[in-house]
Amino acid sequence: MTNGLSFYYLCFHFAKKTDYMDEQLLLLVNGHHTAFLDSFMWLLTQKTIWIPLYCSMLYVVWRNYGWSGALQLLVMVGVGMLITDWANSQFLRPAIGRLRPNNPENPLFPLLYRVNDVRGGGYGFPSAHSANNWMLTFVLFYWLRDRWTIITMSLFSLLICYSRVYLGYHYPGDILGGFVLAVLTVSAIAWLHTRYLHFEKVPDPKYTWMPAFFIGIILVLFAGASL
Repeated sequence: MTNGLSFYYLCFHFAKKTDYMDEQLLLLVNGHHTAFLDSFMWLLTQKTIWIPLYCSMLYVVWRNYGWSGALQLLVMVGVGMLITDWANSQFLRPAIGRLRPNNPENPLFPLLYRVNDVRGGGYGFPSAHSANNWMLTFVLFYWLRDRWTIITMSLFSLLICYSRVYLGYHYPGDILGGFVLAVLTVSAIAWLHTRYLHFEKVPDPKYTWMPAFFIGIILVLFAGASL
């Protein structure tokens, strides 16, 4: 009995300590702001702006695997987003109940610097931006298995995740939760795809530079617009 109580006490203490570190890291990132970064991070987190990048990913898979590959990619991404969104809205967020930092009901709210005076919605763990962007990264790497693809897309996902913390939408722990959700989702989808569709990688995929090209162009445009 004593050992059991000690274990639960240690778990509770660890959880409180982790929450404290999460809050401090959030305030550190959110507190180091400039006018340039405010504008840049605000643009960075808008989903529709990245449509050219998503189209380039589809184009690369199409050029290497044909229409069948492009369709399978769309299905994998669609199923992955359905899973992550369902897990978030129906299970994880209601069960964990962690308010977004920029929710006015969060005690941390007065301490945040809020770009454009933005106020968040309800719960934020895990981060859907993190889950969806990391899912795209892992799915594209699954298809291409290219070193530059994983490096470029990983840096892109990290930048998007940083913007969510910078803007006060998420704690770093929310971002990590989204990453784990993406790993689990893509692992399951990739296993099913390989097992039942007998997927074989193209030996030397072409046009793998395109996602990096579009990311670079869009970031340069963001930087110019933020000056």
